[in-house]
Amino acid sequence: MDPGIDGAPGSAIAAADGSPALRSYQESQILTASREQLLLLTYDGVLRFLARARRGLERRDYHEKHIGLSRAQALIIELRRTLDFTTAPELAENLARIYGFLVEELARADANDDGERIGRVMELVAELRSTWAEALAR
Repeated sequence: MDPGIDGAPGSAIAAADGSPALRSYQESQILTASREQLLLLTYDGVLRFLARARRGLERRDYHEKHIGLSRAQALIIELRRTLDFTTAPELAENLARIYGFLVEELARADANDDGERIGRVMELVAELRSTWAEALAR
């Protein structure tokens, strides 16, 4: 089953409702996940935080927008940090450039309250996630 995003039922990274049972489930899921599953969970987290940022912007809740964008950027930076430049250096270099571009775009979106830019980044991240999910399914 493909995990949802943005706290949807069945989501791999559901919105925390504060319940100890949910937090325990999420922690267990992360601690038992393979490296590949963690990659997909991280992409899901980026998408969830971008959706949060976009909702914040739509509601003119600029603090919420900023928190969502900051957390999305942090996860993208973590994706960049975990690239393996020894196994597939060309792929890692390309992904590093893409991740750098995404972080820069989110900084611009935050500074300019640019919902369209957030949407474009969401599309790119969703495409990356889909590509990885297909590759890992083989």
